[in-house]
Amino acid sequence: MIRFWKYLVVICLAAVVLPHSAQAVDTGIELNANTDSVEGRVDFMFRPAEIPLSVGGGFIYNNSSQKYWLGNFNAVVKDEVFTPALSLGVGLKGVFGSTDFKPESFDTAALPFLFLGEYDFRKMSLNWPISFAASVGYAPSVLSFSDTDQYLEFYLSGYFHINHFAALYLGYRNIDIDYEKSSVTRSLSDSSVYFGVRMSF
Repeated sequence: MIRFWKYLVVICLAAVVLPHSAQAVDTGIELNANTDSVEGRVDFMFRPAEIPLSVGGGFIYNNSSQKYWLGNFNAVVKDEVFTPALSLGVGLKGVFGSTDFKPESFDTAALPFLFLGEYDFRKMSLNWPISFAASVGYAPSVLSFSDTDQYLEFYLSGYFHINHFAALYLGYRNIDIDYEKSSVTRSLSDSSVYFGVRMSF
C-alpha cells in the first residue's frame, strides 16, 4: 500500500509539471469508480513538430476479493483518420503494481502495445453531445517482467458531454494478468462496469 501511494504522488506531480514543460493542446482528467474500485487518469495532448502526441498516466485501486493496484504511464500518437469524427492511435503503455493472492502477493510489470479508437459525434453535422472510446493493451511474455507472465486489458467508454469542458461517462473494463513466481502460477481477472467524470481544459 505504501508503494501505491508513492507512485500516485509521482503521477500527480507529473500532472502538474508536464503542462508547463510544453504547450499542451488539450488536457484531460478522468475519475471513475464502482463498488470495488477507483481509477484516475490524466492525459496531455501535445503537437511537437506537428506530431499529435498524447502522453498520460493513471492508477487503479481495487479492494475486491482479488485485491490489486496498478499504476501506468503511456505515450500514443493519435490523429483523425477518414473523417474528423474518427480518431485512431497506437503507442506503448508501462504498467506496474501488485496483486494480493493471500497469503502471497505478486508484482506486476509490463510494457503493453496500446491501440486506441474514438468516435466523436460532436464533429458530425448532427452535433450530438456523445462520443465513444475504446482501447486495447497487450504485453506478451517477452514484454512482461518481474512476476508477470502476460498482460491484457480492454476498455470501452461512452461519454455524454455536458459542455466542452465536462462530461459524464459509463464504461466497461476487463483486465487479465497471468503471473508466475517460483513455479507457482496465478491469474487476475477483473471485469467490471464503472461510472465517471471527465474534465478537459
